[in-house]
Amino acid sequence: MANHSARASGRGDGALRAFLIVGTLVSSAAMADTGAAQSAVKPSEPSVTAQASAEDAALPAGLTTTAVCASPVCRWNSRALDLCVKYRRNPLRIARALALLHAAMADALAAAAPDADPDLSVVAAGAAAGPVLDHLFPLETPGRFQAMAWADDARISASPGTDQSPTNRAREAGAAAAQQTIARALRDGSDLVWDPGQRPAPVPGAWRATPPLYAYDPLEPLAARWTTWVLRDAGELQPPPPVAYDSPAYWAETAEVLAVARALTPAQARVADDWNLGQGSVTPAGVWNLKARALMQKQGLNPIQSARVLAVLNLAMADATLASWRAKFTYWTQRPVTAIHERLAPDWLPHLLTPAFPGYVSTHAVVSGAAAAVLAAYFPESAAALQAAADEAALSRLYGGIHFRSDNEEGLRLGQRVGRLVLGRLYGDRLAPPLARQALAPLLSPADQRQHPSRTPVD
Repeated sequence: MANHSARASGRGDGALRAFLIVGTLVSSAAMADTGAAQSAVKPSEPSVTAQASAEDAALPAGLTTTAVCASPVCRWNSRALDLCVKYRRNPLRIARALALLHAAMADALAAAAPDADPDLSVVAAGAAAGPVLDHLFPLETPGRFQAMAWADDARISASPGTDQSPTNRAREAGAAAAQQTIARALRDGSDLVWDPGQRPAPVPGAWRATPPLYAYDPLEPLAARWTTWVLRDAGELQPPPPVAYDSPAYWAETAEVLAVARALTPAQARVADDWNLGQGSVTPAGVWNLKARALMQKQGLNPIQSARVLAVLNLAMADATLASWRAKFTYWTQRPVTAIHERLAPDWLPHLLTPAFPGYVSTHAVVSGAAAAVLAAYFPESAAALQAAADEAALSRLYGGIHFRSDNEEGLRLGQRVGRLVLGRLYGDRLAPPLARQALAPLLSPADQRQHPSRTPVD
């Protein structure tokens, strides 16, 4: 990843005029059908019935990443999601990018606009987000996103009667948060290079390339070594060992995948397709951001509250992703298609394309379990719908034929544990209500926040 430093000042008039032309352009990568239909089905049931209601946390079909976006925090979120789609970022990279972006904005707004002043929120959010996005997406026109931020800043600064002192402080707070964020991104381990010689020796039941693409190298095999946000490391919370290969329980799960696939209903296929969110989509992390934005809009949250919700949500999902990757590359379990070819149906293919990495546990399930736990704390009136969405995300992988049931169920449990741990460590005994005015401790710090003495295990 390129090393782009954050520019906190020096907005020359000539550069500003040049950048403003670029800054008016916003990526508009379309994203169809990102809102998966909610379901009241439990994960233990191999069927689904869509249940739509006014309280449903799902977004309307066809919602794009630019919808439901009233606050500056949401506008920057929308731009980030558009970029992730444009550059076909994988789910781990998207979770990382959203965590970096929203940690920067949350700290900037907390420092610069404690009273949720709309203008100061715009300035602080932009000063934080612009350099971060320029760093994360270096193939965009250099300085494009800082130019967008400067345009908003210039408009607000030029307004009659504007007090320049708090505006300057907001700008400085955003620039400082951006600088800390980029420094963190440069040392978080995401540039590690895998040596294929580290691949475990092949044994029965171990993951190997799957049809029809037979991609030999797994996706991001070193991601479990990336720096976590709230967990001490990716291995702090882990699922129990997977169902033992070649046991009766293992072949019962294998037979279930094949039976579900052969009896797949149109409703089940639609659920599998709706949650089939790989590269080229906003991925599950992006869908949960869109769900959060819909709930935030409905509740009328102010910029500080919006920044807090999206920051905690994305930190939890980033850590959940890494915890899931630690399990995957600890156990290296094979996918259902491999087991089914081995014993049941040598020519069978699942409804969905099997991803190129080990199976246990389902990252869709882990991320969704963490997201539902966090959002239910902020929006308890929607807890049931949020949990139904997480259940559906997990179950969709069984319908798609790419995960065993235990991958999904243990993934949900792991994600829920991560979500509860994140909430407990960030809020402590101030969790209820989490949208109260008490501010979170800074999410970015020169010190290693994972060594904070308050970060004791929460389960």
